[in-house]
Amino acid sequence: MRGGVSAVDAGRMIALTTDTTTTRLLELALERHGPAPGAWAWLALGSTARREATLASDQDNALAYADPPEGAASDALYARVAVDVNAALAAGGLGPDAAEVLARNRQWRMSTSEWTRVFSEVLEQPDRSRLTRAVVAFDFRQVGGGLDVVRPLVEVERRARDHPLFLRRLARTATDAKPAIGFRGRFTVDADGLLDLKHGAAVPIANLARFHALACGVTISSTLDRLAGAEAEGGLDGETAAGLRGAFEAVARIRLEHQVEQVAAGRMPTNLVDPTALPPITRAQLRASLRAITAAQRRLERFVPLGM
Repeated sequence: MRGGVSAVDAGRMIALTTDTTTTRLLELALERHGPAPGAWAWLALGSTARREATLASDQDNALAYADPPEGAASDALYARVAVDVNAALAAGGLGPDAAEVLARNRQWRMSTSEWTRVFSEVLEQPDRSRLTRAVVAFDFRQVGGGLDVVRPLVEVERRARDHPLFLRRLARTATDAKPAIGFRGRFTVDADGLLDLKHGAAVPIANLARFHALACGVTISSTLDRLAGAEAEGGLDGETAAGLRGAFEAVARIRLEHQVEQVAAGRMPTNLVDPTALPPITRAQLRASLRAITAAQRRLERFVPLGM
């Protein structure tokens, strides 16, 4: 950041570091517990999958493996591998996801056919629990292993635009995550006067980009690429796309600059910032970014009827 690298590129670099570390940890875990009984794939989820990691990111991951022969038990070894890798990543500073979206959790460690079924059920039966899972699982990227799992899962994602009920409920996830700005442009802060840059800014943008991309049949994971793809397909107007791109880049920079300062001061990096302590220009950029998110959410009202 001090050398002038953009926050977007810095986020990709952090994700790459996580990928490299994970790959080596998988090798070590398989040396200890292996060999694997079949092909497998380690999947990054969430911000790491989108290559939008920050210094405060936790780990979100999953594991897929080839369907075992009937009657064979293949999960036990993968469970031990996942436990080792999740623990080692945590020891290295990448803490576990609070919702336990981790490969060591059986819910996030399945065979190819199970993963395909789960993705399909999300489209066909988008209840709250499945939709919550889709918001995480539909942002995935293969980090290690040779299993061909990306192709069948992407094919399911591509069918999302043919499921209007799923899209309406996915749109709700894009409007429920409110930007941290309220009446007359006042920032929404907690009792300590701190604004949550992740849940109050970054998450709403990611949710909007995911919705517009899937509604257009765009299956790429990164937020900026999703916005560009949705605009190119005609599902997102140029003004809204430009506003969200600018908001994404501004929020990413403010987050990382804040976290770099915390690390330099010997503190744990967080997403909580005091908006009154920001330079006036930065504060104005943050306010403009949050307003752009609000405007983009209002344009989705036609997808989110009352009671859905």
